[in-house]
Amino acid sequence: MRMTRRDFLLGGTMFGLTTGCAVSAKRGLAYSVAVLGDIHFDSPDKKFYHADYTHSTTVKRYKAHCAEHVRNAEMWTARMPSLVRASAACLKDDTAFAFQMGDLVQGDCGKAATHRKMLDDAFGFLKKTYGGQLPIAVVTGNHDIRGDVKGDGARETMDDWMTRGVEQEFGVRETGGTFLLRHGPDVYLVVDFNEPSPDLALLKKLLAESEGARYTFIVSHGPVIPNGESMWFLYGRGEKTEERRELRALLARRNAIALSGHTHLLEYYDCAFPEGRITQFVFNSVWAKPEWAEAEFSADGAVDYGMFKGKGKRHGVARSEELQRLVDEYKPFVRDALCVCTAGHYRLEVSDERVAVVFYNGDATKPIRTFMLRGNT
Repeated sequence: MRMTRRDFLLGGTMFGLTTGCAVSAKRGLAYSVAVLGDIHFDSPDKKFYHADYTHSTTVKRYKAHCAEHVRNAEMWTARMPSLVRASAACLKDDTAFAFQMGDLVQGDCGKAATHRKMLDDAFGFLKKTYGGQLPIAVVTGNHDIRGDVKGDGARETMDDWMTRGVEQEFGVRETGGTFLLRHGPDVYLVVDFNEPSPDLALLKKLLAESEGARYTFIVSHGPVIPNGESMWFLYGRGEKTEERRELRALLARRNAIALSGHTHLLEYYDCAFPEGRITQFVFNSVWAKPEWAEAEFSADGAVDYGMFKGKGKRHGVARSEELQRLVDEYKPFVRDALCVCTAGHYRLEVSDERVAVVFYNGDATKPIRTFMLRGNT
C-alpha cells in the first residue's frame, strides 16, 4: 500500500518547512516521485473558462492565445486524460508524492473567480486520478498567473491558491510560489520563476537552511540551464545576468539537480562549472500532436548543445544575438545534452546509489528510457 498523507507527514520521512534546522541525516531512504510536465488543463468549451477573456497586449498575441485554447480543447478531449491516468497507473509502493511542473492550467480567464475555478478543477482532476491520498506539489508556471489585463486578479489568485494548497498537501506554511520542501535527507527548493520573483536573497536563505542535504533539487517551471531558444528561464528575463550567474554558482557548489518544464520539450543537460555540477531535466507532458508520443532519441550530446531541432525550428525563429551569447557562455561547461520533441509522463527515482528519471511516452505504461542524473546504471 502507498503511504497516506497522514503516514507521510507523521512518519520518519516527514516533509516540512523548518527554519534553521539541519536536514535529516537519514541516508538509505529510497523513494520515487510521479512527475508531470506542463499540462495546460482546459475545457473543450471555450466559454467554460475563457468567456471573459477578451483581449491581451496586442491583437496578434490575443489570436495566438486563442489558438492555444483550440489546441488544449483537442488534446484534453483526445489524449491528456489518458496520459494522466497512465501516470497514476505507474505509481509504485514507494511513490512518496507527485510534482506537476507548472502551467497546470491555461489561464486566460479574465476574472479571478474563474481562474480559481480552473485551478481547482485541474487539481481536483489530478487528485482524483492519483487516488485522493498522494500529496501533489504544483510549481507556479507563467500560464498559472496569466490573465486578461493587469488587475484581473490572476496573479493574486494563484499566490493565494498555492499558499493554501501547499499547506493542505504537505503541512507547509509558505507565501506564494517559492518555498522549501524536505523529504528525509533530500531538499526540494521550489521556485516561482515569474517576474518579479524570485527573490535571490530568499533563495540564498533557503539554500543556507538546507545545507547538508543528500541531494539538492531546484524545482522551477522555467529551466536553470537555457537551451538557446528563449529567454524564458530562471533569471533569463529583465537583465538579471548577475543574479543568474550568482545562483548558478550557488547551485553548482551544491551539485544541484534542476527539474523544470515550460519548453514543451524533453531536455537533459549535465554541466560541470568551476564551482561544481548542475544536472538538469526538463519534463514535457503537453501532448499537442498524436505523433509527439513517438520519441526519437538521437546521440546528440554536448557538441550539439544549442543546435537542437526544437521549438525554434518549429516556429521558424532565428536565434538573436542575446541568445547566441547565452549558448556561447554555457557551451564550454556542457558535458552531455539531449533535446527531444516528445510528450509523456515520468517517474523520478531517488536513492543513495542514484537519481534517475524514467520516461513513459504518451499514455504508455511501459517505460522506453531511463535517464541517469546521478550514480550508475
